[in-house]
Amino acid sequence: MLGIDPAAASLLLRGRRRMTTREAHQISTILGVPLLEVMRQAGIDVTEDMHRCAVAAFVDENGLITTLGQGTHDEVLRPGDCPVGAFAIQVRCHACGQDGYLLFVSPAQLPAESNLDKLCMAVTAEGKQLVATVRRGYKTGFNNLLLWPSNQMLTDIEVAWTSSVLWIKPRT
Repeated sequence: MLGIDPAAASLLLRGRRRMTTREAHQISTILGVPLLEVMRQAGIDVTEDMHRCAVAAFVDENGLITTLGQGTHDEVLRPGDCPVGAFAIQVRCHACGQDGYLLFVSPAQLPAESNLDKLCMAVTAEGKQLVATVRRGYKTGFNNLLLWPSNQMLTDIEVAWTSSVLWIKPRT
């Protein structure tokens, strides 16, 4: 599909041959991914689509989100395909392997049904903010929340809205 010799393609994929811009564009088209992502995966330092976002909160070992005070936010580079308004939540769970991870969260506030079986920031009707996988509840109109990272289950919770976790970045 690239129109190159199989040996050249093998060298290209193993990082032994430099990728041309034409080949990067073709790979982007074939895989249906952004050109900048192909270039980034090829080891080219691409920052044109990178923007900063606030680390606006942290999540503890029980999935409970604590919002950080105004003016106290660190800023980090967010992945290029995160929308404007996305923010980061830092994992602060000293006893788990995800300590220090960053969760990049969509600014869109959607009903729980829009994010079933997805890791989300879920806000309960009482205003409690949690990181959880949203599931259908046992009672109609309610949801079960599988808290992250603890895997504790809260059952039949009234969820006001959810925001999708778009990316998880391990501690570097």
